[in-house]
Amino acid sequence: MISWLCFLAMVALAESARILAFFPQETPSHQFIFRPVIERLANNGHDVVYVSAFPYKNVPKNITQIDLSKYDVNVEFGDVDFVRISEMNLLEYANEMYTFGEVLAHFYLGNKEVQELIHSDQKFDAVMFESYFYQEYLSALIHKFNAIPIEVITLGDCAWVNEMSGLQDNPAYQVDFKSGLSSDMSFWQKLYNIYVTAFTITSSYFYLHFKQQSLMDFYFNYTGWESRPSIGILARNRSLILVNFDHVFADPYPMAPHRKDIGGINIRPHKPLPEDLQKFMDDSKHGVIYMTLGSHINTTKFSKQINAFLDVFRELPQRVLLKYNPEGGSQIPPNVKVSNWFPQQDVLAHKNCILFVTHGGLLSLTEAVYYGVPLIGIPIFHDQVKNMAMMELKGMGRMLKMNNVTSDTADWVVREILSNNKYREEILRRSKMLKDRRHSPVEEAVYWIEHTLKYPFALSPKSTSLSAIEFHLIDVKIFITLVLILVLYILYHILNITKKIVLKVIRKPKQKVQ
Repeated sequence: MISWLCFLAMVALAESARILAFFPQETPSHQFIFRPVIERLANNGHDVVYVSAFPYKNVPKNITQIDLSKYDVNVEFGDVDFVRISEMNLLEYANEMYTFGEVLAHFYLGNKEVQELIHSDQKFDAVMFESYFYQEYLSALIHKFNAIPIEVITLGDCAWVNEMSGLQDNPAYQVDFKSGLSSDMSFWQKLYNIYVTAFTITSSYFYLHFKQQSLMDFYFNYTGWESRPSIGILARNRSLILVNFDHVFADPYPMAPHRKDIGGINIRPHKPLPEDLQKFMDDSKHGVIYMTLGSHINTTKFSKQINAFLDVFRELPQRVLLKYNPEGGSQIPPNVKVSNWFPQQDVLAHKNCILFVTHGGLLSLTEAVYYGVPLIGIPIFHDQVKNMAMMELKGMGRMLKMNNVTSDTADWVVREILSNNKYREEILRRSKMLKDRRHSPVEEAVYWIEHTLKYPFALSPKSTSLSAIEFHLIDVKIFITLVLILVLYILYHILNITKKIVLKVIRKPKQKVQ
């Protein structure tokens, strides 16, 4: 019996791995979403080194934490003006976001703790990171530790992620988030989507090779870095890509075999509400409306739009939970409860929650679908417009653009959702779809991580080992173009020579008959 237990222990030890989870972002949504995966890996016996600017207060077993919270990126950025970003053209937006990536590199790679890790002799079997969020320079970790690369994506689907996975977008029906469109496009919208997709891919490659490469070379100058492949090769080198996406939220589309969707990974078992909030929702005979513009938005900048909704809420029999910091001029109706924070998932899980007014972040959309609460989307920037456009297309709610929010438009859209049961029926149908799965998203993610630890790159397509020139057949297209030009050139001269001969024959003087 003892020998059998020893054997099992040795097998478990042999299958355990040392994993570097490198998540230096200070944004909670980029941390909490994948923590259940990290914790499950640790519970399964894997040794996880977790680099984070949003650290655990109580570090779980088998997790070693490198705390970067003292390096506050907000000192550099201050209060981000999301409205200004939303009004940028594509070139300005790309430059803004890659500048953001450069600032992150300064704060999260140039510090003592991370530099000690980069120059250490530590060994890792795999490295997990989110690099396709303007931080492709993190791909150097693959070479430094000779580790299996596992990419995680919080954004959902987008053209650059699909490009890096080796299965590029088809803009006829696939929409990059920067276009703000749904998959149901007119002819002119398709033209615009082609432009957005082409710009996204072209600009991303430009920044990859001319900006990100220099950041990689500057911060990852460990011993032996000279043998490191270029960032263009490293950035596509992934054994597994885990994406926070599910076809329930949008149209299904072809995916590379090593990309696995784990949408809904942010859903957790809901907890009891605080006593006062529980009573507020329980006693609401006509239901509760929950409104929030997200955790990163300074709501005082949108007081005009929020006051428009307050005018509507004042006339409704429903009660309202509003995440808001009211200014002096805001008159809060008696049926509205205002707070700086609400336990969002627990509120949405309550049976009396009948409407969710949201900024349209993917995590909020996921939670609304899971708990079957119809939506009103007021997107502000980034992927939120596309998220809400797809939500509206699928019949789960309606979208109201921020610059079109007035008392009249807010009144119409609220009463439309509350009076028309089709929205609730559709989102309840999709809620069943999201829940109808063999494994939870965490179990799915951990399964594929452990699969790729055992069989590295078994699912990676050939396309990921090609350069951008080879992947897009640019060399072949240039060759074919040159051949066609040469053929046309030869044909042109043949026609010219033939024309001269024919004209010479025609113009030759006829001999007189004697």
